[in-house]
This record gives sequence, C-alpha cells and structure tokens, in this order.
Amino acid sequence: MVAKTDGKMSNIRGVDHVVVGIGGIGAGAAYWLAKLAQDAGRETTIVGLEQFALGHDKGASHDHSRIIRYSYHTPEYVKLASEAYETWDVVAAEAGEQLVVRTGGLDLFPVNSVISIHDYTSSLSANGVAFEVLDAAETMSRFPQFVLEDGVRSLFQQDTGIAPAIKGTAAHQRLARARGVELREGAMVKRIESDGAGDLDVVTEDCVYRTSSVILCTDGWTNELLEPLGARIPLEVTREQVVYYPSAQNTLAKFAIGSFPVWIWMDDPSYYGFPIYGDIGAVKAAEDVGGQPTTPRTRSFDTDEGALDRLTSFISKTIPDMLGDNKPRVKTCLYALTRDRDFVLDTVPGHPGVQVGLGSAHGFKFASWFGRALAERALFGSTRSNIEPFRFDRPAVTDSRFVANYMK
Repeated sequence: MVAKTDGKMSNIRGVDHVVVGIGGIGAGAAYWLAKLAQDAGRETTIVGLEQFALGHDKGASHDHSRIIRYSYHTPEYVKLASEAYETWDVVAAEAGEQLVVRTGGLDLFPVNSVISIHDYTSSLSANGVAFEVLDAAETMSRFPQFVLEDGVRSLFQQDTGIAPAIKGTAAHQRLARARGVELREGAMVKRIESDGAGDLDVVTEDCVYRTSSVILCTDGWTNELLEPLGARIPLEVTREQVVYYPSAQNTLAKFAIGSFPVWIWMDDPSYYGFPIYGDIGAVKAAEDVGGQPTTPRTRSFDTDEGALDRLTSFISKTIPDMLGDNKPRVKTCLYALTRDRDFVLDTVPGHPGVQVGLGSAHGFKFASWFGRALAERALFGSTRSNIEPFRFDRPAVTDSRFVANYMK
C-alpha cells in the first residue's frame, strides 16, 4: 500500500497509534494510550491529529461545564458512569487539580413525562447507588429557587456534578504530551487508506502516518472518514446552544455551588442547567436536542432566537430568579446523534485497527472512560468495560427502519 498526497509521494512515518480528533474523547484516548502503554512497559509512538487548533469552539467539547451523573436510564449506563468518575479521578490525581465538581443533582419529572422515573430509580438501585425521590413541595423546600407544580417528582443524587469541558480536555492534552504523545494542530486528515487486513495509512497534507491502530474521535465529522472505507453511521448533526443568564447581584448566592444543584427537566422539550461555575455572575441553562439539523462544515454560530425564547419562557416559570436585567449570552456547539442516542465504541467493519469513539451528545462526562476503553482495545485487544451495546451491528446503525428516539 503506497499512499500519495496530491499525486506526489508523501513523507511517510511509521507510528504505533494515530488518534484523529483531539477534543474531549480524542484527548482522553491520547492520554490513556500513553499511560497504559507506559504502565505496561511498552515503547509506543502515538500521534494525535486535530484539524483545528486545540481547544477550538467548532465541535462539542468546549465551554466550561458538562453534567456528570450516575442517574441514567439503564443499569449498564449507571455502571459506566461509575467508571467515568473513576477515570476522571485518575486524571485529576496526575494533573494535581480538581476536575469533577460534585454539586448534587435533580432530575425533575412532571406528570406524564415522556421519560420514565422508574427507569432511573431501578437502574440506580440495581447498582447500589443512593438517591432520594422528592415531591414538589419537598424539592422546593430544599431548593427554593424552583417553582414547581403539584405532581412534579424529583430524583436527587448527591454525586451529580460538573465535568469541566475546557479544563478536563486541556488536562488530558497536557498529560498526554508530558508522556510523549505528539499532538498536531491544524493537521486535517484527508483520508484513511486500509488494505482490509490491518495495514493503515492516515493521509494528511504533509505526511502519511503508517500504522496498524487508528482511533477516530471525530464526532460530527466521522462519516467524512468512514464513507471512503465503505462504512457509515446514521447521524443527525444539530447546532445547539447554551445560554448564560447574568444574575442580579442580590441573587448570586442562590445559584452558587452548595446552594443550587445541577438539574434536568425530564420531558420533551428537555432543559438542563448548572450552578454558577467558570463564568462568574451567570447561570448556565440549555435545551437538550433543541437545535436545527446542520453539518459541521456549514453550521452557523448565530443565535437561534426561537430556541432562546423557549428556554427563557421555561426559566421564567420554573426558576424565575435566574433572569436578571442584563442580556443573556449564547454559545453554540454541535450534537452528533445516533438514532438510539447510544454511543459507538467499536472497530469499523472490514477494517481491523480502525476504532470509532462517538459520544452521541452525552459523551463528555464519559470522555476519560472512552479514552481508557479505546486505549485498552488498541493496546491489549479488549477492554474491562461492557461495550456490547455500542457495536456497529446494532439495529440503530444497520436498520434503515429504526425510528430515532433521543428522549431517554
């Protein structure tokens, strides 16, 4: 297999592993590849390729905060959440800084919510994770910032908190480099060439990386590299936005960590938010899967005024003290959604050595776990984690009749 770039022979480098995309999950993969290889006494060359600058705002892993929580709709996800906390703790210890911030969290279920509270309570119970179920009056007594109708129930879990997107990704990147990983910015992968037997060429503008191990952490761009290999994941890419509501001076203490929890409204539309973190004087909230379909190459950074109005209307009724007199600030990001909203963590069919790690718009809390699982598979052939639900050959990926469902 001889790779070419623009019709000319390229500089060819042999390396052990190539990670494509160095955002949240890719940075985790680069770090864990280096850590696990060194822990096993292996000499390993690892290159990470990022088409933009590290820390860019064009994907899904920027901004200050993401939710991390045990509360999930299946026992398998609750188990993986436990592993996610574990992997972040390893990174935090090596980085010498706090990463995960526990705030406590409320999952709020209105009457006849489309998301079942039973799925969550049974999944937590199956894993021995403590929680409380509160009625509306109990919730408002504990958290008077909320105004809830009778019949709303909340699930409170004390370990819910914040996984810091910018800070966590930067820690993975920094520690990966300290362990010898070469991270290249502005290095767009043009294509991956595979002989179908495990020999791979990763082609960039100025170099071809010859390897037997490629990890794709390219989110909304994933199919650009898969389709030339004869593979495709049915994805809906949407442009989403988060909103920072500057709070009045006399309400700041109400929304500080320790007074206000992470929260999720478990219905359609689904909304979520955070206490003040990383952006002093403003409280962050957003609508989940509230954006319009787009592509990573054509997406807009403009404010979706309709989505902003929906969110602000919900906040005005449910958490009215969040709304101050100053204009809210909007930031955008991309979702790349599988039709069942489950992850993809598997080898590309027909191409040994090419793995995909895709978080389906709830993956950042699992970014370090993803990194460990992908690295274990690349280095040792298997992972300690249960990744069976995230295979390529499941119906949501292979069956064109599968009906998308993002509300879980």
